[in-house]
Amino acid sequence: MALDDQPTAARPAQAQAPVGGAHWLHSLGAAALWTLAQHASFFLCAWVVSWWAGAERFGAFGQALALVAMVPAAITLRLEYAGQIERRPRRAADLFSLAQTSAWACTAALLLALALVSLFTSVPAWLWAGACAVLPQAGMLILAAHSARRGQVVKAAALRAAPALAMVVALMVAWALQLDSYLEWTIPLAAWACWLIAIVRGRVGFALERTRQRPWRVLACHARFVRAELPGFLLNTSANHGQVLLIGAMGGDVAAGVAALALRIAMLPTSVFGLALADRLRARVVAAGRAGEGVLDTVRQAILRMTGLSLAAHVMAWILVTWVLPWVFPAQGDVLVRMVLVLLPLGFVRFVASPLAFLLPWRGWLTLSLLGQCLLFACAVLSVVLGFPRGGLTAVAAAYTISAIFVYLAYLLVSLKAVRVDT
Repeated sequence: MALDDQPTAARPAQAQAPVGGAHWLHSLGAAALWTLAQHASFFLCAWVVSWWAGAERFGAFGQALALVAMVPAAITLRLEYAGQIERRPRRAADLFSLAQTSAWACTAALLLALALVSLFTSVPAWLWAGACAVLPQAGMLILAAHSARRGQVVKAAALRAAPALAMVVALMVAWALQLDSYLEWTIPLAAWACWLIAIVRGRVGFALERTRQRPWRVLACHARFVRAELPGFLLNTSANHGQVLLIGAMGGDVAAGVAALALRIAMLPTSVFGLALADRLRARVVAAGRAGEGVLDTVRQAILRMTGLSLAAHVMAWILVTWVLPWVFPAQGDVLVRMVLVLLPLGFVRFVASPLAFLLPWRGWLTLSLLGQCLLFACAVLSVVLGFPRGGLTAVAAAYTISAIFVYLAYLLVSLKAVRVDT
C-alpha cells in the first residue's frame, strides 16, 4: 500500500495512532512479543554457535552481527527516519524511496572497498558476511519505518524481527549439514530471503517506486536534518555496537563475544519494549502536535509508564541473570554474569530515556541532540580504552554504566524542556 496524499482525517483508521489505554497495551504487547522473538533468536544462535564451534567462533559471529546492526540504518542516511516523522505524505514517500537509493549506492561502495582491501590483505569471513547483509537489512528497516509511520507498530516490529528468525532456520540447516565454515553466511542469507519475500508479496507499494521529485531536491530539503541526525546516529550505534568491534580489536574474538552477549542481555528489556514504545510515542506526539493538543502531557504520561515497566523488567532480569546465565552460557565464564549485573542499572535508565530520542530532532534542537550522542560515544570508547587494559571487561562495564547514566538523565531533562518551551 503506497502512501497517499489524503489529509489526516481522511486516512484509514489504522493510520491513526490509538490513544486509548487498552489499544496502547495491546499493540505494545504484540510488538514486544515480536521484538522478544527477535532477541531470543540471537540468544539461541549464540548458544548454538558457542556449543557447536566454541567461544572464539561465536566472537566472529557476534562481530558480524554488530556490523549489521551498525551499518544498515546509516547507509540510508536516516532518510527513512525523516520519512517516518514527515508531516506531508507525498514528501514522506519521496524520502522512503530516496533511502532505498542511498542504501544501494552505499552498499556497492562498501563491497568495492572490501574487494580492494582484499587485494593487499586478508579480509575476515565475518566482515564479508556482514557487508553482504547490510543492503537487505536496510530494506527491512525502511519497510518497518513505513509501517510505523502509519501507526502499524506490530507490523513494524514483525518486519524488524523477520531476519533474526530466519537466521535461526538457516543456522539449524547449517548445523544439520555440518557446514561449520559457513556460520557467518547465515546472516546475509536470512536477510536477503526476508527482504525479497517482502518485496515479492508487495505489501508495501513504495518498495519499487521512484521518487516523485528529483532526488537531489528531496535531499537538499532535508540536508540539515541529515547533517545532524546521521552523525548522531552513527555515534549512538557506535556506542552500542562499536564497543564490541573495539574490544575485539584489543582483546580478540573471545572477549568480543562475551561483550556482545553481555551488552545484548543487559539491554534486552530496552530492546524488547524500546522500539515499540518509541514508535507508539512518536506517532502519538506527532498526531498531538498536528492537532494542537497537549504534547507535554503525552510525554509525561509516557515517562511514568516507561519508568514502572522498566523497574519491573530489570528486577526480573537481575534474578534471571544470577540463576540462569551461568547454566546457559558456561563457555563464557563468570565474567559474563559480572558484566551483565554491572550494566543492568544503565539498562534501567536507558529504557526510559531512549524512546524520547526523537523529541529533540522533532523540535529542531539538532545541536543538543548531536551533543548527547557525542557524549555517549565518548563514554563508550573511553570505557574500553581506559578500562579494558586495567580491569578487563568488568571495568569496561562499570565505567560505561556510571558515565552513560548521567548522559541519559541529562538527555531526558533536556527533552522535557524542549517540549515545554515549544509547547
